[in-house]
Amino acid sequence: MPPALAPVPPLALKEILVQYGFRILFEDEYNWILDEPNQPTIEPIVIPKIGEVVAVDVMMDTIINARMAYGTYFALKEKVLGKNWGYPPSPSTETDQTKPN
Repeated sequence: MPPALAPVPPLALKEILVQYGFRILFEDEYNWILDEPNQPTIEPIVIPKIGEVVAVDVMMDTIINARMAYGTYFALKEKVLGKNWGYPPSPSTETDQTKPN
């Protein structure tokens, strides 16, 4: 059974696409617009900048529209975010930096 798709931060999704061969065509304060110069038949992909993570349905559309295989996505995600990255972090692994030692 393939791994489940978990939400990732917007910057990570953008970096995954850049590593896959996309380039930033345009950006404003709300979105990145990326295209793949070697595949002119692929329409530009819009990734929102706002929010802690990108919604799974937006991620699925992005992966499908980029014509990226799921194995490639997971390999690039691991490269961008690291192997142990997960969402949300478990409370037992978080430390409270406000408490004195």
